Amino acid sequence: MMGLYEKATGITYAIARPFLELWSRLEGKGGMLPGQLGHLSNYISEAGPQDIWLQAVSVGEVGVAEALIQAIDRQAPGLKILISTSTPAGFARAISCLGSRCPVIPYPFDFPQVVRRIVREVRPKVYACLETELWPNLIRAVRQFGGKTVLLNGRISVRSFPRYLKILSITRPIFAGFSKICAISEIHADRMVALGAPMDRIHITGNAKFEGLLSRPDLARLRDLRRRLDIDESMDVFVAGSIRGGEEREVITAYNILRSKWPDLIFFLVPRHLKNIPAFEDILKSENMAYQLWSDLEVKQRRSANTILVDVIGPLFDLYGLATVAFVGASLVPKGGQNLLEPAAWGCPVIYGPHTEDFEEARMTLESYGGGQEVKNGRDLAEVVGLLLDRPMQRETQAKKARTALESLANGVATRQADILLQVLQSQD
Repeated sequence: MMGLYEKATGITYAIARPFLELWSRLEGKGGMLPGQLGHLSNYISEAGPQDIWLQAVSVGEVGVAEALIQAIDRQAPGLKILISTSTPAGFARAISCLGSRCPVIPYPFDFPQVVRRIVREVRPKVYACLETELWPNLIRAVRQFGGKTVLLNGRISVRSFPRYLKILSITRPIFAGFSKICAISEIHADRMVALGAPMDRIHITGNAKFEGLLSRPDLARLRDLRRRLDIDESMDVFVAGSIRGGEEREVITAYNILRSKWPDLIFFLVPRHLKNIPAFEDILKSENMAYQLWSDLEVKQRRSANTILVDVIGPLFDLYGLATVAFVGASLVPKGGQNLLEPAAWGCPVIYGPHTEDFEEARMTLESYGGGQEVKNGRDLAEVVGLLLDRPMQRETQAKKARTALESLANGVATRQADILLQVLQSQD
């Protein structure tokens, strides 16, 4: 199957290449497509072999990469590290946070001709993919050119596990070829063993994504945000973050119920995907709700409405810092949830729906400490938020428990994974 996959993707590239290259030229150097087709900047090609290539899919994984690089630099400063990302949001975050430390490239399409060209130029001693980003041709190319491969922050979600089981002829050689695998929990380690990972190469380290969250809250930036938005610390703020299609009506219903009792409650509605903004606006208009777009506030407009629809990528984490209570989306619909511990990093009570399969450990830990709470729908959400607004002492206690839950999960994880990565790198020398 691995050979068949390589042949099929190679033929696809040969057929599609003229169209892809034309599209790439039309997009220009500012887009991701040139890099995805293997056209690297000269300074990257001329830098010589990279010690480590870290692949971080999107914004969340870039946060993991930040924590790992900080841990690596504490132990082995000066290593040559390359970062790649798969999404525009992840690329922008990587450039902003890591661009002064590491070259950043778009993750190449998994065509054999493309990945071999990039691997030949970059020559990574160790290629480390974050959170089970398994692209067979690239991983195979790294190994063919003498590099080791490592899986960091490894996880197999309950939704993707059955799909991987159907392609064991591909997953087995990939997992068997990793020098080391860092699994975020025993559950995920067991799933990877079932997919072909050797037990003696697996280390259960916890989730490095959580350690990176501990140091992310920036109180100075938060004070500036309060000042810009004219939001005093005494004001109640409800943040609904990473809202997926199908959830918007529920969270808007919750806010409408809440504002009948708390008319001054400020509401930030943050879609997971910007393509859903028009649908969110349609609902707000149908409910006759006054709202402002975040992009308008960014061009120095004063906040004049209590409802702000966030139509840009990036502000959500800091908005959780403003929140009196936060709801984390992609969880009222079967989408697996989003990072439940981002609000907890700020010491904020965390509310979520029943569908949090992608963050099983975070949910269990939050609930064991008493820092998180599940809701079923918009009315349920309004009831839970209302109770927390009504009971400041209970809210404060729950907020502290949420932060404690994060600390229990985050302690030293990135350092442990960096240790393992450096062991593999040293074995290359």
